[in-house]
Amino acid sequence: MRASILSRVLVAACLMGGLLIVSLWGPPAGAGTMADIPESPAWSQSEIIVKFNDDVEQSVRDAALEQHGCLSLRTCEYGDVHLVRIPEGTEPEDMVRDFVEHEFIQYAELNYKVRVFFVPDDPYFRYQWNLYNKVTGGIGMEKAWAIEMGDPNVTIAVLDTGVAFEDYGDYKQAPDLAQTRFVTGYDFVNDDEHPNDDNGHGTHVTGTIAQSTNNKLGVAGVAFGCSIMPVKIIDTNGLGDHFTIAQGIYFAIDHGARVINLSAGGRGPSMTLERAVKSAYQRGVAVVCSAGNEYQNGNPAIYPAAYDSYCIAVGATRYDNRRAPYSSTGPHLAVVAPGGDMSVDQNADGYPDGIVQQTFFIDPGAFAYYFLQGTSMAAPHVSGLAGLLISHGVASPDNVRKAIQQTTKDLGTPGWDEEYGWGLIDPNAALTYYDRPHR
Repeated sequence: MRASILSRVLVAACLMGGLLIVSLWGPPAGAGTMADIPESPAWSQSEIIVKFNDDVEQSVRDAALEQHGCLSLRTCEYGDVHLVRIPEGTEPEDMVRDFVEHEFIQYAELNYKVRVFFVPDDPYFRYQWNLYNKVTGGIGMEKAWAIEMGDPNVTIAVLDTGVAFEDYGDYKQAPDLAQTRFVTGYDFVNDDEHPNDDNGHGTHVTGTIAQSTNNKLGVAGVAFGCSIMPVKIIDTNGLGDHFTIAQGIYFAIDHGARVINLSAGGRGPSMTLERAVKSAYQRGVAVVCSAGNEYQNGNPAIYPAAYDSYCIAVGATRYDNRRAPYSSTGPHLAVVAPGGDMSVDQNADGYPDGIVQQTFFIDPGAFAYYFLQGTSMAAPHVSGLAGLLISHGVASPDNVRKAIQQTTKDLGTPGWDEEYGWGLIDPNAALTYYDRPHR
């Protein structure tokens, strides 16, 4: 079968020149450092909560506690509920089961831990409706960050137009990527070791994945604790080819990437491309791809997203959680994530409902915060979530996919459908998927 040679990047809003700038920032003096929330058990390992029936005498209560080697530490007088210390070396779950066997116990339960939800101090976070908003919720990143912010040992490869990750010649590092961790990448367009962005697309995509966060500057990224591997496979005009993309995929595999983000694709199938994504999958790398912006242009299958045995194909939603008008559909679609719709301002914040991150237009040294739309913008939300899952101990691409797909917010027809796949991603639910029993 004859295939198209070129694969066009699925850029948002067609041309960068048609996009809006929020503001232009320089690096702030004394930028804050990243806050962290340490891991802890889901519930107390030394205490449980016990509620006796109201008419139970104190002597009976004391005897029950003594029988199990427990001690009442505190009592909540209003509810007559006791915080009970259990013997060292005993399991809280076992002790709860022992207490509920008594007929004079109303209930006994684990004393679950709670955490404050992490809210970054990035001043433009309020414009990131995609990450959190009070109406539709976005993808609820504030809850997810309380569980996982990303491990720097987990590398997400961004195969794109490059990234503004370094000062090199005419290229400058984006100020809001200054605290983002980068590992060695490669430029397969110019065949050198400086995969700098000369288009702006790849820098925006990278921002959604891992923009420097809680640095009192700009906006936040989904998996800001993870590391980024910049791999340039698309040229300044937004064009690439299957051979170069395959080179980038093999490079990412060989150099330790755990996730590959491909916000690029084309209409033509390719054995070369299919073999590359298959190799990534077989070697434990989660491959996340944009499903395409071609719904209004015949809705063709877009590759490599259509290789759904090996890739997670991502469609785009807008603020109201409906499919974005441009977002491609089809039997290979796995999930959807926010991609934006620049034709509306549904949240009434004064800006079109695109996805805002820091990048540049024309001059790779002049940075601002641009709203973009497209499945290119949706895919990095899923890549970031994949990075968080791997950071949280989810090992294989199959398990990453399962956690993401089984915890989505169902949209459209109940269950899987060609318009929304399994639904809108829910990072908080995905990160706790393996913490709870499943049938």
